[in-house]
Amino acid sequence: AQLKAEKKEAPKTAKPFHLKYGINHVTDLVEQKKAKLVVIAHDVDPIEVVVWLPALCHRLDVPYVIVKSKSRLGQLVHKKTATAVAIVDIRDEHRHELEQLVQSARLNFNLV
Repeated sequence: AQLKAEKKEAPKTAKPFHLKYGINHVTDLVEQKKAKLVVIAHDVDPIEVVVWLPALCHRLDVPYVIVKSKSRLGQLVHKKTATAVAIVDIRDEHRHELEQLVQSARLNFNLV
């Protein structure tokens, strides 16, 4: 507020890192190949909502994993439930851990 009163520009802040959630948003990110890792809940009802997502990820070579509960995914994004979550951006210090997750996901789920 003080900078605005003096008509100076506020310093640029770094872009925040977020998990992207929602089946439509995750689908768009996969199609644009911006998703680094897609996490899908196993207990989605009706299953037709997400049954095609692993095939799309496999076709576009985006790693994916299937986890136990949509309520666990919901906790990550501060909602009650979430059907799918995509990791798009990540801090540099966590890049090695993401690479290990991606390698494990490709080995166990993507079946190349």
